[in-house]
Amino acid sequence: MSRESFEQCNWQAVIEAHPLESHDPEEWLRYGVALLQTIEPGPDAGKQQQQAALAFVQAQKEGAPADAVQAAQQQAMLMSLSEALMHAGMTDSSQRARKRAEHQKRVADKLIQGSQGKTTIRTVHHLACTGGTVISKCIASMPNVALISEVNPLNRFGSKFEPTNPLLLLERSYRKLTLDEIKEDFTGRISQTISICNKDGMDLVIRDHSHSDFCMGERPSGLTPICDFLGSTYRLLSIVTVRHPLDSYLGVTAQDWHQQFTPSTFDEYCYRYLSFLERYKDLPLLRYEDFCESPNAFMHDLCKELEIAYSDDFIHNFGTIRLSGDSGRGSNIEIKPRSRRPLPQEILDETRRSDHYKSLLEKLGYAP
Repeated sequence: MSRESFEQCNWQAVIEAHPLESHDPEEWLRYGVALLQTIEPGPDAGKQQQQAALAFVQAQKEGAPADAVQAAQQQAMLMSLSEALMHAGMTDSSQRARKRAEHQKRVADKLIQGSQGKTTIRTVHHLACTGGTVISKCIASMPNVALISEVNPLNRFGSKFEPTNPLLLLERSYRKLTLDEIKEDFTGRISQTISICNKDGMDLVIRDHSHSDFCMGERPSGLTPICDFLGSTYRLLSIVTVRHPLDSYLGVTAQDWHQQFTPSTFDEYCYRYLSFLERYKDLPLLRYEDFCESPNAFMHDLCKELEIAYSDDFIHNFGTIRLSGDSGRGSNIEIKPRSRRPLPQEILDETRRSDHYKSLLEKLGYAP
């Protein structure tokens, strides 16, 4: 039964439009909501309520969790309330009730998708000093988005004070964890995170700490745990954001982070940047410079790639978001192109010698 069939209409028409052979729990929930929405005072009201109750029972038989059914019932109640308030001339209250009804529908849909193993996780990948934090703040400002920032279960360079991470404390005091043990712990935490987001009707976005995988140690990692650990269980929608490599390297050196990889040279950085791009070569690639020039158009395209709702209001709200990784010079009140940092002579000389830099510029379409 199509969503269009659930517009206000005769309840007998709703029954006739619903395929009784359906095994789709979402279909049965929509059917129950539609029946409740078309109730009118009269001799058939009791029969209609009974039909709606049976629809919700069938939805559970087809696999809908009890809390999804409850959310759908709340949706129907709020939609009826919205309509009544509208007839009473209380437009603002009606709109608030309708928004709450839409939220309950999102909750029901997400709970069913989770129960069927169809949960979607959005992931964002970028290297340090490429504008990733301000872009992530804008993502977090979109409707119904819950974003967790700088996630990487293999990172061991963080604080030594980790009172909320007993497994990491065990590793530090007892023995090194195996990759399987790390994966089991991480996927369990993500599963709980997903469960919370589904119950709240939110879209989970994970901001990967790709710097851990590509710009630390003697060589880039052969493992990218966000995608490698989660890709077989969840539907991943992912994007990559980039910035001119010379600008990002100047940011890295300003933080002294180039000392985190060896050799600590610009050419090595470009080699690692190329490794990062090769790993995520099949993902949509968006440029920080385009974001600075046209933030609304950029975020509209980004939201389309991640299949999340877009709102122009992000431009007013992103500055209130607090995320880790806020290391750059970016303003919390405006988005605009930034001038290049001062370029030391020794780095300028490195740019002229680096073949990896030339390859990187060509790959990303940047001028020197």
